This record gives sequence, C-alpha cells and structure tokens, in this order.
Amino acid sequence: MRREGDDYGPPGDPAKDPGGGRGEPVRPPRSGVSFRQVVIAIVAIILIAFGVANFDRVEVNFLLFDSQARLVTVIVVAAGLGFVIGYFVGRPGRLQRRYLKDRERDIDKD
Repeated sequence: MRREGDDYGPPGDPAKDPGGGRGEPVRPPRSGVSFRQVVIAIVAIILIAFGVANFDRVEVNFLLFDSQARLVTVIVVAAGLGFVIGYFVGRPGRLQRRYLKDRERDIDKD
C-alpha cells in the first residue's frame, strides 16, 4: 500500500530508502521463466500426450444406458467424480466441525 510521501529520494536518504537506511540494494523483479512455470509446462505436455494417446472411442456401460465416448473423456470424468466424492466423504460433518471449532477456541483461550 502506497502512502503519501513514500516516493524514494536520493540514495542514502534513510527516511526514504527502501532498504530502511541500511543502504541495502532493492532487488528488481525477476524476469524470465520460473521453476513453477517449467513444472506447469511439463505437466501440460504430459497431459496433452496422454489425451492424444487415449483418444480412441470406447463403449461405456453405465447403469441404465450404453454409450460411446473417448477414453480420455471417460478417464477425466471418472477422476473428477472421484475427486468430488472424496471431498465430500473426507469432509468433517456438521457436528464434527462444531466440535473442532469449539476445541480450537478452548485451546486459544489457554
């Protein structure tokens, strides 16, 4: 958050030095490719290769109907449903959340 008077004066002016008067240089923002961007790019390439390799049509039998779908679509939908089911099964119930909140409040009081 910038406030009035936060503009930086001449070097060495402790009142306006971003290093707090210690003469520390201020690092400019990094440019270039970060490690995180490289990892994201590698994961994206792997996912694209996975999708291309599993693009065949397969027959899907689900309870009351049969259908044809791309294998990659079936895998993604199954993974999404597994994530949603796992989220709701692993989530504490209302009473358990209340107990945990009360317990945390009691610990904070001590």
